[in-house]
Amino acid sequence: MSILHKIVNHNEISTLELLLNGAFAPLHGYLNQDDHCSVLQRNRLANGTLWPLPLALSLTPAEKREAQLSGRIVLVDGLERRAIAEVSVESFYRLPADVAELAQAFDPARTPDTWYASGTVKPLQKILHPAFNSLRFNVPALRQNVQDWNSIIAVQAAPTLDSNDLQRACEWLTDTETGGGLLVQIGINETSPDFNQQVRELRNQVKCTSARQVKLSLLPCVEGLGENRCLLLQALVSRNYGATGFVVGKHISPEARRWLLKHHDELGLDIIPVRAQRPQAAKPTVRHLLCEAA
Repeated sequence: MSILHKIVNHNEISTLELLLNGAFAPLHGYLNQDDHCSVLQRNRLANGTLWPLPLALSLTPAEKREAQLSGRIVLVDGLERRAIAEVSVESFYRLPADVAELAQAFDPARTPDTWYASGTVKPLQKILHPAFNSLRFNVPALRQNVQDWNSIIAVQAAPTLDSNDLQRACEWLTDTETGGGLLVQIGINETSPDFNQQVRELRNQVKCTSARQVKLSLLPCVEGLGENRCLLLQALVSRNYGATGFVVGKHISPEARRWLLKHHDELGLDIIPVRAQRPQAAKPTVRHLLCEAA
C-alpha cells in the first residue's frame, strides 16, 4: 500500500524537532480540527489547556487523497532527503472560512481550501545538526540532569544574551535561595555564517556566581508568531524543560508582559521582569527565542 512521503522544509522541521523532544508537551502530534480552531481563536486547546502555537500539518488535495489510502504520512527532510518521522493519521479536515483567515496570518499559503491531517508523530531518524549537538537536549534528558536543583531560572538568548537579563536572573537566585541553577535557552539560526562564533561567545559570556550550575540549551526557532504568542510559547517550553522561573527581558513590550502575567497562575512559573526600556517612537522588529515577532 502506498504511503505518502511528504517533504517538509526547515521551518516545519524546527517545530517537528520541538514536538519530538518533548518541548511542546502536552502535544504528541499535529492538532485536530477542534484544537486547531481553539488555538487560533483563544490560545487554548479545545480542553482549555493554554497553548499558543497552531501546530498543524497542511496537505494539498493530492497529498490528502494519497494519505487516506494508508492512514500514514512519512515526513522527509527536504534538504537531506531523509525520512525523519511518521504520522499516524487520526483525521483529515478543513478549517471553517472565518478560522481559515486566522490561519493565513501565520502562513499565507493556508487558504480555506487547505487540508490538514491530525495524528500522533513518532521519530524515524535523528534530526541532524552541523555543530554543538552537546547543547541540544530532549526534555526527559535535561530534566534528569537538573532534578537536584532547587530552582531553575530560564533566560533567553536570541541570538545574543542581554547582560541585564543575566544579571536579573543571578540576583533572583541570590535573593531567593541557594542551590538554584540557570538555564540559558539559545535561539540562533544555525544557517547563519557566524553561528559557531555566536555560540562560543555565549559560552564565554554566561557567568553567574550565585547559580549552582549553568546549563546552555540550544533550541530551533519557530517562525510566524506575534509577540504575545511567542512570549507565551517561550514560557511554556521553559516550564517543560524544568524551569521554575522565567526572565522577561527589557525588550519585551509592556503589553506583552501584562498579557503573560494574566496567565501567571496557569503557567506555574515565577515571572521575573527586567526593567523595560522607555517606549520608542517606532517599535523595531524584535527577534525572540523560538520565534520571530513582527
